[in-house]
Amino acid sequence: MTGDRPSAADPATVDVVVVGAGLAGLAAATDLAAAGRRVQVVEALDRVGGRTASHHRYGQALDAGGAYVGTRHTRVRDLATRFGLTLTPTAASGATLVDLGAGPLRSDGTRPAFNALAVGDLLDRLDDLAATVAPTDPGAAPRAAEWDRLTVAAWAARTLPHPDARLVLDLLVRQMLAADPAEVGLLHLLFYLASGGGTHYLTAFAGGAQQDRFTGGAQSLADRMAAALPRPVRLGTPVTDLCPDRAGTGAGRNLVRVVGPGLVVRCAQVVVAVPPGPAARIRLRLPGVSRPAGPPRTRGATVKLHLVYDRPFWTDARLSGWVTAGTGPLRYVVDDSAGRDGLGVLVGFVTGPDARRYAALPAAARRAAVLDRVAGWFGPAARTPLALLDRDWQAEPTVEGCYAAVPDPGWWTTEGPP
Repeated sequence: MTGDRPSAADPATVDVVVVGAGLAGLAAATDLAAAGRRVQVVEALDRVGGRTASHHRYGQALDAGGAYVGTRHTRVRDLATRFGLTLTPTAASGATLVDLGAGPLRSDGTRPAFNALAVGDLLDRLDDLAATVAPTDPGAAPRAAEWDRLTVAAWAARTLPHPDARLVLDLLVRQMLAADPAEVGLLHLLFYLASGGGTHYLTAFAGGAQQDRFTGGAQSLADRMAAALPRPVRLGTPVTDLCPDRAGTGAGRNLVRVVGPGLVVRCAQVVVAVPPGPAARIRLRLPGVSRPAGPPRTRGATVKLHLVYDRPFWTDARLSGWVTAGTGPLRYVVDDSAGRDGLGVLVGFVTGPDARRYAALPAAARRAAVLDRVAGWFGPAARTPLALLDRDWQAEPTVEGCYAAVPDPGWWTTEGPP
């Protein structure tokens, strides 16, 4: 949405309004401000950071949302350097645990938990199929219409004869997309893999997408970016309407009025940097401007947990602290103790339908379910954490469940981008 630069004499007028103070919106505002544009960032939440947020306990910033910085996340790494932030490697040594319903089994390089040939074939097959999907145009893939209608669960039942391959695919989808495989179209999974670098990279810690985390928490990047902007971010200010500014027309000007509760700002350009669902709820009344295609809702749902202990006692048994389970509610646990001044920190993820059921429980029942689970894996010491924290991302409608938008099967080729 473009126009000539508005008059600087009007204090309610800027060059650009950025809607959303997540990392995408703040990055756009940072670049625009550096180019000399007058920018106002507007955020519905009472904080910046979007899908990044931090708990602060025992002198530590614990990432309640997005946390990891992969080796290929070059722009985020550049921003970290630019704003003086450091990264901490996430890898942990020791055996992992796999619990498929009969109790935890130790798994290491000499004792794999799954059939290596079946799982290797699955991962290679997924990567081969993903290589045919262009991230910029998934609908142009040779079998796009078929793959879009076909759920991941149906594809697995049809093409994967080995139960270990089907189980690993189920776990991958729940972990990567925070959704049930029966809710996700195969084309969307392949689009995600093609966009993210493939299965091996996306699932790896050392050398992969989970290589590092921000030492001071991922939200610290958003905080520093926001603090460096010439104009303070307007927090707690949802945008409801984008419409023509009749008073600003004429004399070659074509301005936009950005409206919300207690908000009226005039500008020449608008950047909408929020998820598709929240963006669709903004009334767009600008002649000649169409709304970009985006799924009206997301299937993704996540509750992220932190269990904080006085030390990482699981290392006494030469365990890494990492667990994968075949049943919910808590299916994934990783160690987050590196750089924590001796504290032991476990991070857990409850995703998809498990997250929806878990979030509906009373607080005491949620706590009991988590402690029963980790005690079954790590022993009685796991029952007495210094703190048990959970963050239900389903409760923030402007963020939409996390991690990213997951459309209904069939969306890409029927309603998605042309």
